[in-house]
Amino acid sequence: MTLRRPTWSSSAPLRLRNSALALATVAALALGACSSGDSSGGVGFAGGGAPLSCPVPVGPMAIAMGGRANEPGPSLPGPVQQAAISVVAGASDQKVQPKFTVVNVDGRPAVAGSDTYRTDAGNAIAAQDDQNAFLSGLGNAIPTLRAQTPEADTLGALTLAGRSVQGTRPGTVVLVDSGLSTVAPLDFRTAGLLAAPVADVVSSLRDANALPALNGATVILAGIGDVAAPQGPLDTSQRASLVALWKGIAQAGGASCVAVVDEPRSGDAPSDVPPVSVVNVPPPPTITPGKASVLPDDGSVGFQPDTADFRDENAARGVLAPFADFLKQAPTRRLALTGTTARAGSPASQVDLSTRRAEAVKGLLVSLGAAAGQITTTGVGSQFPGYVNDVGPGGKQLPGPASSNRKVIVEPSS
Repeated sequence: MTLRRPTWSSSAPLRLRNSALALATVAALALGACSSGDSSGGVGFAGGGAPLSCPVPVGPMAIAMGGRANEPGPSLPGPVQQAAISVVAGASDQKVQPKFTVVNVDGRPAVAGSDTYRTDAGNAIAAQDDQNAFLSGLGNAIPTLRAQTPEADTLGALTLAGRSVQGTRPGTVVLVDSGLSTVAPLDFRTAGLLAAPVADVVSSLRDANALPALNGATVILAGIGDVAAPQGPLDTSQRASLVALWKGIAQAGGASCVAVVDEPRSGDAPSDVPPVSVVNVPPPPTITPGKASVLPDDGSVGFQPDTADFRDENAARGVLAPFADFLKQAPTRRLALTGTTARAGSPASQVDLSTRRAEAVKGLLVSLGAAAGQITTTGVGSQFPGYVNDVGPGGKQLPGPASSNRKVIVEPSS
């Protein structure tokens, strides 16, 4: 049998702009394709891991990931490898030729390489050799990915990947990234954006015509929230919020099904790559006598939109337990709770909502053993020192600033 090597290539504009990466990718793919007969499907390409919650169609596949600062080096989690294996194996059975595309995630995402899987094998052994050669090339290429441009436009990479799988057959889009994009319109350096409700962020992206066109593709999200130094780690609640946000973006972009890979990514970030700004990850609220602290509107102690119902009451109990303990330690201690809101609705409705949220915090503290008489509450809506403008052009609310303005300020006695 004659080995059919993958013909991975980059577009001419990419080759001119990013020749070093393009050549490295093509070289790695060619070298990987020279070895066949490896039952694992390539270097480190063995599949495995927990099964995906979505079916993987036998059609085009685009993988968006990058070797960039602030997150572990590029590698494919087991379930993603298994998805690629299933596409190639199914292509042989169904006599189709799916195109695979790799999109490099950095400040200016670009196609790093692509190839179409083809085989004219006459028997199962030859077909397996062709599959292994192709997957070996992909497995060797992924670790060579390196960012070329500062920052991280994860949304742009997802959009480009979505465009790469359009065709007559349903496709699969894979995003392997921390998800901490630092490029507008989804720049997590914006205070409050990490905790903003999914619906608010999706609405803002839709208004900006920035949702990715995924058009019925299966989307696989992996590594969301997994970071490397100097980026500070996310806690469980913050990671869950980030996963929910990217899942919501994919669904709003028209994905037919969104699967989340829980297999963690770890390790150091690649060296000698352009910088990516660190996203400020707020620490959990703490209580210090005589010093005000803030209960942010996040997944741990925040509220359902436009209500005084906690998003996760059990998580809120965990955050507020030390505050209740502070009061239980001395009957003379006091807490003043001040609720605030974004500038949405009438001033009276803002005051009402912010008051009810302060009262909800008080109720939870009392249920944790604090005396009701030790706690005072008030609501001020959006009229408070430190309010950040959260209304953009055309009266549209800005998700990050709006989230920052929704909080309960806690002032303990000294």
